[in-house]
Amino acid sequence: MSKRFTGGTLVCPAGGVAKRDLSIQGDVIVADAGDAEAIDATGKLIAPAIVDLGVFGIDAAACRAGGIVRVGLMPDQAPVLDDPGIVARAAHMGKPDIWIHPIAAATQGLRGTDLAEMAINAEAGAVAVSTGRRWIADSGVMRKVLAYARDCGLVVIAHAEDGGLAGDAVATAGETATRLGLPAAPATAEALAIARDVMLAEETGARLHFRQVTTAAGFDLIRAA
Repeated sequence: MSKRFTGGTLVCPAGGVAKRDLSIQGDVIVADAGDAEAIDATGKLIAPAIVDLGVFGIDAAACRAGGIVRVGLMPDQAPVLDDPGIVARAAHMGKPDIWIHPIAAATQGLRGTDLAEMAINAEAGAVAVSTGRRWIADSGVMRKVLAYARDCGLVVIAHAEDGGLAGDAVATAGETATRLGLPAAPATAEALAIARDVMLAEETGARLHFRQVTTAAGFDLIRAA
């Protein structure tokens, strides 16, 4: 079926926006769709589908409604994505409505002690490995994770928060946390974790991605690296 979206703002994949019509023949963008159904997109954005690189749960209907077509599924599942069978199952579920790209656990059970079978999990469909919502406190283990992932051609997605400082905190220390009575961690908890992992990544030659960074000091360390 041919469709022509008119009056909308087109978001270009390469960056920038433009006021123009968009014609589609089936599932292909064309210069002119000919006798197409006209759809008034005035006041709306016409954009490529969304890729969410870090989700902890899959709701296919919600993803479809929100324009999300691909997701990177974090390893914090039940069971944890640390086994090739579980990784393969995650990679194949959801199609064709949503494409799921499993991110395997860097350590067995995400416990931060013994390395998971990264090479086998990569063959099963894992696109990266991750520490999940947890920080690997043992620097020796983290170094092995980075070195093994490098040899497997995988990116390591790390949670940047020194667990010894963070504890059970739910906020960064400051006026807001104090006023609300929230258990808080100093901002240095993030900076210390980033500093250590950046140094280990530089030493091992591994590719490292911090899933979320919330402090200026953390960003400064990444920029410097």
